[in-house]
Amino acid sequence: MRTLQNPIKMDSITYYNSIGKSYESLYLREQESKIRFLLSRVMVKGSDKILDAGAGSGILESILPENNITAIEPSDLADMIIKKGFKNVSVVKKRIQDFVSSEKFDVVFCITVLQDIEEAERKGIIKKLFALTAKNGHLLISVLKPSNIDLSGLNPIESGYIENDRYFIFFNDVKAF
Repeated sequence: MRTLQNPIKMDSITYYNSIGKSYESLYLREQESKIRFLLSRVMVKGSDKILDAGAGSGILESILPENNITAIEPSDLADMIIKKGFKNVSVVKKRIQDFVSSEKFDVVFCITVLQDIEEAERKGIIKKLFALTAKNGHLLISVLKPSNIDLSGLNPIESGYIENDRYFIFFNDVKAF
């Protein structure tokens, strides 16, 4: 029997590009469930500006079609969001690391993304997400359970488990870093 000594590691953008057409059949139910659960924990008003960091195919955007949402997605899934024609969604086809904005967002979502970020870059990404969250805004992060990423040291107002993820909800009233 032949085994791979050095399996090829596919980066997350390449992976999502490769499954683009089947992304929603693979992940829609699970991602929608996580998003709806998190929305049940945090009040989102129609006037809230939302940042969706790692927007995938636009599942959050489908759930909150009336909100002004900035959707950051580096893979070709960004094109799927554009094709859906949401009127209040601005799509930015970049990695979170490369996103620059002076705008602050009332609610920032980062759902099932951080485990795809190199560990060396993760702390900087989390700092950036907090910096993009408006004072008295919320930052909602989920990570795959097997990644063992633990953000409880940043004092979330709530954390727990949903689907295959561990989630953390932060209220941005003080600097975490």
